[in-house]
Amino acid sequence: MKPKKSGQKGLETEELLRAYFLRAGFFVVRGIKLNHAGDDLTDIDLWVYERSATLARRRTVIDIKDKGRPQAAERLFFIKGLAEVIGVEGAGVATSDPRPRLRELARKHSLLWIDGVDLQRLKAADDFAAMERISEEDLLALTAKLDRSRSSRAFGDALAQIKSATADRFGAASANSALDAAQFYMREALAAFPGSEAAEISIRLAYLSVALAAAAFDFASADVALRPQGDRQKSMTDAIRYGEDREGAIQRMRFAEALIRDYAPNGAAVAQIIKERLASDLKAVPAEDLGEIAAKMSRTNMLFNVARALEHAAYEETLRAFDDLGPDAKSFLGAVLDFTAVDRKGFALAWKTPDRIATAQVASALSAVESAAEDSFENKEVSGNTSRRLI
Repeated sequence: MKPKKSGQKGLETEELLRAYFLRAGFFVVRGIKLNHAGDDLTDIDLWVYERSATLARRRTVIDIKDKGRPQAAERLFFIKGLAEVIGVEGAGVATSDPRPRLRELARKHSLLWIDGVDLQRLKAADDFAAMERISEEDLLALTAKLDRSRSSRAFGDALAQIKSATADRFGAASANSALDAAQFYMREALAAFPGSEAAEISIRLAYLSVALAAAAFDFASADVALRPQGDRQKSMTDAIRYGEDREGAIQRMRFAEALIRDYAPNGAAVAQIIKERLASDLKAVPAEDLGEIAAKMSRTNMLFNVARALEHAAYEETLRAFDDLGPDAKSFLGAVLDFTAVDRKGFALAWKTPDRIATAQVASALSAVESAAEDSFENKEVSGNTSRRLI
């Protein structure tokens, strides 16, 4: 599957800059629609996540305007304010405007500034065009096509939701949203005909969802990075089970319990039943195994690298099958499959790369030839023995 030209210079520049930051070792999400209470508030062209050390994490939002009249100064103030509203550590502007005084203004406000001269240099480089990835527009078009075939918006809506969550509540909360989406996409991959376009799209979206979850868990791990393994594992397990704030979740449940006890008919008994059922349901969430592997991987940059590897797999021109992933990515994805109660073998069989299909076909043909040869040999032996017995 070859990447298609969008026909819009700005979108192509966004794709180019994503390739630049990916090549530089960052985790990048492109084309986020920031959503609040069901309303789209604004777009984030690039969201960039960096892990530079055990405790160091940095998120940067970048606004991109590559056109004749880019209104660069206005975009500078816009992205600076947006970064403060959503609480990220950095912001930047990529613009076709080459004026040096704007770079000085950006430096004064600690903003990343990529101007027209920088953009032309990047466009002239050949290495970014050779990354063999499909574009964001390609992925969205495939997702929309699958939704149309189902008379649904479920695939596209789930993707938009987890990208929005990554921008404004990155950490345990966005990780849980991504795990919910991953479960949906994984089950759809199993339900699709193996090797079909529906299976391919579902697997791409599953890879991307798990990548976002891995990056979010890596970010959430910073607060407990220097604690013993047991504490880090408990923190990750609680993040999966309760979300962003374990104590806050427990307090809200206690508040609801108190309201029921005070105001509902036979409130004390009803509140006790609800309390016991909630505790039972929370305990039943199989968070320990996924929490353990997330804690172990987040001790180094392994979980961050898993996120990058799965993001790459989601956008790779030739979709990589589960069995073809690297060992760390396969291990984390396997833990997510177990957590979401999706069969590993079934997910692995939902898609095979062309070389594996060819290998399997050759093996099957050889097996058929060997089986036929054995049958022919056995028939000759039986025929010969029978003749001797008759004699």
